[in-house]
Amino acid sequence: MNRFPPSYDPKFYTISAVIIGLALTDNFTANEQDAIGNWFMTIGQTLENCGSWQEVVEERIKGNTININSQQAKNGGSPYMGNPPLYSSPSSFSHYKNDDDYFEALERTIAIMQEEIERLKSK
Repeated sequence: MNRFPPSYDPKFYTISAVIIGLALTDNFTANEQDAIGNWFMTIGQTLENCGSWQEVVEERIKGNTININSQQAKNGGSPYMGNPPLYSSPSSFSHYKNDDDYFEALERTIAIMQEEIERLKSK
C-alpha cells in the first residue's frame, strides 16, 4: 500500500471519484445509495481521524507547531510558535511508567466499558 493513493493529477483523482459515484447510482435504490454512501463516508472519516491524530503525534514529536490563529500571528508576528518538542523521543509517548501501569489502565477501561454495556442492557 506504499503507492496508494497513486500520484495522479488532483483533478483526475477527483473526477475519477465523481465518475465512480455516478456509475454506482444507476443500479441502486435511494435507500441503497444512502447506505453505500454512508459506508464510504465512514471509511473516509476513519481515515481522516487516524491521519489527523498521526499529524498531532508527529507535531508533538517535532515541536514545529504552526498556529495561524494565535494572537501573535494576528498581530503581525510569526505563526511559528517556537515550541520545543513535547517528547524527547518517539518511545516516550507514554505517560505510564511501565507496561504494568499501561495494562492496568486498559483493564480498568475495559471494566468500565463492561459495566456501561450491562447498564445499557438492563434498560
